[in-house]
Order: sequence, then structure tokens, then C-alpha cells
Amino acid sequence: MSLLRTEPDIVDHREFSLIDYRHGHTYAVVRGFPATDDGAPGGSPMRVLDIFFAGVERISCSKDVGHVEVHRAGASERQALAARIGRIRPGDSVFFLKGNSTEDYIIASRMYWAEFDLPHGSMSPLASEDSEYRSANPAVNNIVRFSD
Repeated sequence: MSLLRTEPDIVDHREFSLIDYRHGHTYAVVRGFPATDDGAPGGSPMRVLDIFFAGVERISCSKDVGHVEVHRAGASERQALAARIGRIRPGDSVFFLKGNSTEDYIIASRMYWAEFDLPHGSMSPLASEDSEYRSANPAVNNIVRFSD
């Protein structure tokens, strides 16, 4: 697997949902599903985009996110949000999920994203601690991008 550091600039028209959140492990997974008419029949793998947020401090979005335009908040966006919600730790980033909304965001220390071919209901390999599961479900082209 190749890890590529890059700034998040994700524009994707799949239907995204918050599919997993662990308070104790402080992570969240937002998954983009293909349109329902594009779905694979009966348990066959489908191409999804998983966005994994590590070190989550705050989540502000509905369970059904819809289309995404993920970007890291710039200095002025971060300051405006901090004025509304309070202090944002220096080591954390604000990742906005929508291009036109300051209400849909996740504050976390890192973000990873990759496409996978997975059956409906599968756990994100990015969130799994099981090395066999991760090996059996590699990222498309073995590429995982991240931003910290």
C-alpha cells in the first residue's frame, strides 16, 4: 500500500453517510456510496470512497451527508468557527464536508481517504485493526491518501 500525503480537495457526487464513529478510539468514517441504480447485485462488491478521520474532537454533520466537497479550513474559516464554538486545539484541523456550509465539518488530527471495492455493510479497512481484513480488502490501486 502506498501512503500519499496531500491536501484534501475532494469533490465527489456519490451519496455519503457517516457510517462509523468510535468515541473511545476517536475516529469517524464517512463513506460515499454509488447511486442505487449503479449498485452491484446481491452482496457483490461496489466501489466506495471511505474518508477516515483520526483523533476526532468534534463532528457536526447529519448521518446522511450527501455529496461532498471536502477541504481543510483556511485561517479565516478556522478563526470564524472558533469564535462560534470555542477553542480549536492547535494540532487539530477543521475539515469542511460541504463547499457552501460552515455547519458540516469534522475537527480531527488527521484524515485518510481511499476507494475500496466492498460488499454493502462492510467495515472500512481504514478503521479495521485486523491486518488480515485490511490485506483482503486493499485500496483501489493500493493508494491511500492522507492529510495531517
